[in-house]
Amino acid sequence: MSKKPAQSILHDLPVVVHGLGFIEGHYVTNSLDALLVNYKRGFRVFEIDLNMTSDGHLVARHDWTPGHYQYLGQAYQPVAGPILFETFMSLKIHGKYQPASWEDILQVMKEHPDLYVITDTKERDKNQVNQTFSYLVKAAKKVDPKILDRVIPQIYDPAMLSYIQSHYDFKHIIYTLYHHINIQSPEQLADWSARNHITAVAAFPFRLKDDMRTALQKRGILVYAHTINDPAEAAAYRTQGIGIYTDYLFYDGISFVGP
Repeated sequence: MSKKPAQSILHDLPVVVHGLGFIEGHYVTNSLDALLVNYKRGFRVFEIDLNMTSDGHLVARHDWTPGHYQYLGQAYQPVAGPILFETFMSLKIHGKYQPASWEDILQVMKEHPDLYVITDTKERDKNQVNQTFSYLVKAAKKVDPKILDRVIPQIYDPAMLSYIQSHYDFKHIIYTLYHHINIQSPEQLADWSARNHITAVAAFPFRLKDDMRTALQKRGILVYAHTINDPAEAAAYRTQGIGIYTDYLFYDGISFVGP
């Protein structure tokens, strides 16, 4: 089992940028351009969607559905599921933004040692999780093994914790609840999270009742809500000690503001 980690980058509840953030009216592009623009804006913690291509490369992509191609302003590729890496990298997002491979993200992290990435890998199947995290860890070690201490995986159920730990003993882990239909009691969730040194629990607002927030915070587990895009709602969460994932809000140290 992991040792209790040092204080996390999430301790002060920095805003987590969803899908690499807002750029020129677009969000959740997972583009290299969005990452660089939002880093310059002052963001330091980025949630990124990761998927495997059909030929086994890890890339920044929410999904392979026809609707997502449309959302990104791309011509739909007439295949069911993942496409070839070369094809993925050739498809500009909204006609101008650069798609990102995991290697691209690692290079940016190497150049910016205060940049942290939260993974959203979607899959819970053991084989798929192992494929993704084997690639993720090996590629990071080739660039700089220390980068892995700035990678914060999101797990979707308790079993996934052991899958990812077989590849690397990550310093910080987020247990995100969006895959769950039936949630454990707040006390059970808090106890399991504390025993397993989970850094934070992230959930949709409807799950974050007072009893869950209180149980988690009593055990030292940070709490995040997603995805929050209303400044007043974000401010209300902060007064409760809850952080947010957002598509485009920015916290200036006093209040939340939009683009």
